Amino acid sequence: MLRFDATQLVLRHAGDSPIVGNLGPTSDELYHAGHRDRNFYTYGNMGLCSSIALGMALSTDDKIISLDGDGSLLMNLGAVATIGREMPENLVVVVWDNEAWGQTGGQPSHTATNTNLEDVANSCGISKTTTVDDLETLEEAFGRAMTEPGPWFIVAKIEEAEEYMPVAPVEPEFTLYRFRNTYID
Repeated sequence: MLRFDATQLVLRHAGDSPIVGNLGPTSDELYHAGHRDRNFYTYGNMGLCSSIALGMALSTDDKIISLDGDGSLLMNLGAVATIGREMPENLVVVVWDNEAWGQTGGQPSHTATNTNLEDVANSCGISKTTTVDDLETLEEAFGRAMTEPGPWFIVAKIEEAEEYMPVAPVEPEFTLYRFRNTYID
């Protein structure tokens, strides 16, 4: 399954829920799939996507979606442990797992060998987990995650497209300003 196709699926089912996109291609593809004020692009924040989403989930009742990457999440496994400690019912973490450190040259990540991120999430106390490898099972799992209390942790095995999307014309500082304004009445 290609990440862009999966991102489009997430956007179709997200409604008005905020989406935090991991750096690089994840944020670029989120932008090109459907830029909106409730997309939070985390350029320059490798390893912090799910931490940012967790902070949002703890401060609102809105369902918060994190589109993280396996390499980024491996850089900050403490985020998974903290999600397991805090157990925010409104958090959905989707991990795009291409089994590579895509932002540093495509070297195999730990998930290409023995590390199973769903098992990691389970060991941190997160019980609503699944691993998917096609759009149909992603749609089923994500639909449940959007209607049932969480936290949810969905590992989506993806393939990289042959060419990356163009870099989204997004300035990180303006992303924060634009996103904050969606919460001001």
